[in-house]
Amino acid sequence: MSEEEWDFVDGLKRTRSSCVCMTCQHFSYVCDQNCHTLLTCGLQRRQVPHGEHLTKRCRNWMVRREADMGWCPEVAL
Repeated sequence: MSEEEWDFVDGLKRTRSSCVCMTCQHFSYVCDQNCHTLLTCGLQRRQVPHGEHLTKRCRNWMVRREADMGWCPEVAL
């Protein structure tokens, strides 16, 4: 099943800290066939609604590994 067919994440809670979806280890994004950006949670295998990745998080939030390990997966091709 492709990311385009995934349902949306349920149970996101508003937060005022930096612990939001965008800073989570499981947050990612892909482009669909029409070049629209789809925000995704790899752990839950669901889409994150646009805009909510900046202000909300779920109970599974984890620190990004890049900060701890010093690597950047976008460059490691």
